[in-house]
Amino acid sequence: MNQLFQQFGLNEKETQAFLKMLELGAQPVSVLARHAGIPRSTMYLVVESLKKAQLIDEFERAGIKYVKAIPVRQIADVIVAKKRRVEQMNQMLIGQLPMLEALENTLSITPRVKFFEGKEAVMKMYEAILKEKSFRAFFNPDLVKRVMPEYHYKIPEAIREYKLKAEELLVDCAEAYEYKKRFNSKDHQIKILPKGMVFKSDTLICNERIYMISYGEKDLSAIEIWNTSLADTQKAMFEELWNRL
Repeated sequence: MNQLFQQFGLNEKETQAFLKMLELGAQPVSVLARHAGIPRSTMYLVVESLKKAQLIDEFERAGIKYVKAIPVRQIADVIVAKKRRVEQMNQMLIGQLPMLEALENTLSITPRVKFFEGKEAVMKMYEAILKEKSFRAFFNPDLVKRVMPEYHYKIPEAIREYKLKAEELLVDCAEAYEYKKRFNSKDHQIKILPKGMVFKSDTLICNERIYMISYGEKDLSAIEIWNTSLADTQKAMFEELWNRL
């Protein structure tokens, strides 16, 4: 139950207050506070949170303000309305992106750096990479399969599904040959590095960003560097090695 109402931004105390409102029906705040076991001053804050979440109605009778939970069946309508507003905001953002991107750090030459610590954070980073139209990568498939098996096949499958462009240089290992045999294609080109060229981290090079991932089994981490000049340098180095193989 708490997980449902967390989506409305409610904490556990606010959720319990709402459930008590469902049970009691329309009541003054003082009555709700007593039955919910919440101090009256705090209950007013709870009511404000529930109001922002659009889960309660208020009305006044004989000079006393009453609060009641909306009918349970109307909660679905609130969710639909929230989804519609998010979609509208997204469309507005898409329309304004060119102007906003033109303003973004136009005078700065400092790389924007972001760190990712732990498996969950690195997985979110991979989701961002999958939104790119193309990328190049130095890739150790044996490490990824052992440390992050969820993404060993997810990325190449996403490349195929979304028709992305990718070039990957793989560390020579059994997994590399299996990976190349399964996924090498016109849009997803794969080459295997010479034996002895081994690394325990991956580098993914996008149009404006570089991602470097360390697959330590106990300290999985990554870094994102957002800088076009650095990305262009990495691309040039990658292409030089690619053309030699």
